[in-house]
Amino acid sequence: MSVNTTTNWADPATCPFCGGDLPDPGAGFVDHLGESPDCESGFEIWRENVAGDVAGEWSG
Repeated sequence: MSVNTTTNWADPATCPFCGGDLPDPGAGFVDHLGESPDCESGFEIWRENVAGDVAGEWSG
């Protein structure tokens, strides 16, 4: 599976990285990241890219 390079955060019921359906926008997204290495990698890259833009930089 390839990871979408442009994330779409508009629909919380789908993964913004692969477009896959999520059973639950909160815990379902976290579970999905744990089950999909490509999406987890995409999320980590996204988080690193935005971390410097957000005050108080989060270091998960």
